[in-house]
Amino acid sequence: MKNKLLLSSALVGSLVASSIAMAETKITGSMDISYTARSAQSTGASDSGFGRETQINVSNSGELSNGLGYSAGFSLEMDGGGTAKNNENVYLDVKAGDITFTVGVDHISNMDSSAVPRVSAPANSIAVSGTQLSYNQGAAFFTAGNTSQTHVKESMGVGATMGGFIVYYTPELGNVGGGNDSFTAGSGGSAYQVMYKGNAGVEGLNLNVGVQGADKAAESTYTAQRSVDNTQISASYNFGQVSVGAGRISAENGSSATKVERDTNDFGITYAVNDQVSVGINHAVTDVTGAANDEKVTMVQLGYNLGAVGVVFSYLDIENVEGANNTDDSIGSVRIATKF
Repeated sequence: MKNKLLLSSALVGSLVASSIAMAETKITGSMDISYTARSAQSTGASDSGFGRETQINVSNSGELSNGLGYSAGFSLEMDGGGTAKNNENVYLDVKAGDITFTVGVDHISNMDSSAVPRVSAPANSIAVSGTQLSYNQGAAFFTAGNTSQTHVKESMGVGATMGGFIVYYTPELGNVGGGNDSFTAGSGGSAYQVMYKGNAGVEGLNLNVGVQGADKAAESTYTAQRSVDNTQISASYNFGQVSVGAGRISAENGSSATKVERDTNDFGITYAVNDQVSVGINHAVTDVTGAANDEKVTMVQLGYNLGAVGVVFSYLDIENVEGANNTDDSIGSVRIATKF
């Protein structure tokens, strides 16, 4: 038995050495620092403060012994407040021609993206201080004002991509896996997404179309009373320096015994003044079941590219936050970003 173990260890060692010789490992990173100020009727006060996100990415790619391509990696994200996320972009991909099979967390293209043009971050990423908007770029699962998708940090799953089509499935929402020699069971119910991202053969066109859902499961925070169904269709067209686009988002889920629906119409236009400067305006109107009013979000952005560093100035005017009366917010933000 001892000799067998020694041989096994030697074999494993040779496999590792072989894979290292054939593979390429990269380490990259990014850092965003922002300062945001808000005058908020929604909270009855004004507030301001810094935000930050730093991320390190480790990736490895090469060729398997059978000729198939592969890539693998993970990211460590450190946000402000001392929080660290270790379920960020964890993946192992196997590639055969135009088909890529993937298993992991927070890796595959997802439905929190949109084809509607923007200079930088969407409004819901800027306005999260204190109040969550009903509007969310892309289609998402809504839970008491928060959002989640099938791909993100709450769930591990499998997927495939081919020719712009993307399929993803997770057996259990809220389950990112246990230790290497154990497993974690969950009760979050299964979820799926099917989407298309591409130009359908038309130069200048950008499409982002998809559907995702979650099945009801006992004790699930996503599907307390019923299944979740989200759809999104968004498109844009580039006219050289100008891009224009629009989208429609529909999200439906249960809250206690009551169905909740959110329907958003999203519009955007951007203009590249030159290689360094871009400007844009976006407008989104969201209707929420049972809300007194439609929520309206208007955002103006100015971006400046300094090469290694990008700076974006954003101003948001929000009417009827989450559809409530007398909850208008005004938000100004500056964000500095770099990659290395």
